[in-house]
Amino acid sequence: SISVALGFQAGVNRNIFLVITMVMFSMLVSLFAGCCFWTSSNALVTNSPIFHQKHIGCSLCRLNSFSFGGGGGDASSDPVLRLPQMEAELATLLEKKSRNDADKDRRLELKEAIKDAKNIAEFGVRRAQVRFYDAFSDGDVDSMDMVWSKEQAVRCIHPGMASLEGRDRVMNSWAQIFGSSPKFTIKPARVNIDICGLTAICSCIEETPGGGQIEALNVYHREGGDWRMTLHMASPIIIRQPGPPQPPGPPQPPRPPQPPRPPQ
Repeated sequence: SISVALGFQAGVNRNIFLVITMVMFSMLVSLFAGCCFWTSSNALVTNSPIFHQKHIGCSLCRLNSFSFGGGGGDASSDPVLRLPQMEAELATLLEKKSRNDADKDRRLELKEAIKDAKNIAEFGVRRAQVRFYDAFSDGDVDSMDMVWSKEQAVRCIHPGMASLEGRDRVMNSWAQIFGSSPKFTIKPARVNIDICGLTAICSCIEETPGGGQIEALNVYHREGGDWRMTLHMASPIIIRQPGPPQPPGPPQPPRPPQPPRPPQ
């Protein structure tokens, strides 16, 4: 009877061990599946345009609550318009080299706010770039008119042409180009954007059909909550093709020794 009881107890123990093992295995499988789902979902979200718009929105929310000199921020104002004021205040604090905790906190706060404002500004400049090259490729005079500033002095330098100053002359030049030339797609590459207060400097390489390349410089100014072009300058890049190797010329005769000069 003792051996029977021991055998029965061993069987029970084995069954309990198997149940516990199966439960732990199921928990591990569920945990692994959950991690994989979270990773893939997170990758899809962070790579989506909606995520980037929300990221810009978070920066905007921080900037809207940002205060200057303790006066409180205005949520309806343009955060990019605050850049010159923030940069000037930060420069003043850096010159003071103060070790005061309040000044340190203010410097960190200003640096974060400037970074957020420049992120928002760069997002807007890239959008203005897209509008410009879409209007260029479509040959749309009305869309091109919306790209250029209506408040600032404007200038345009087309490849191989003299500088055009004034909005009327610039827009007339675009109308002539679109009316006399066939449409072709221009794609900007190697884009570099530098935000300087209310001005954005954008350099890029304009790629044309057939492998042509044009060095371009676009300048935008903050105007009415948007970025408007004030300068477009384009110059073609000359690509020199290597020619066939030239044969060496005849050997040159050695130069005769020069006679010594007489003493003065």
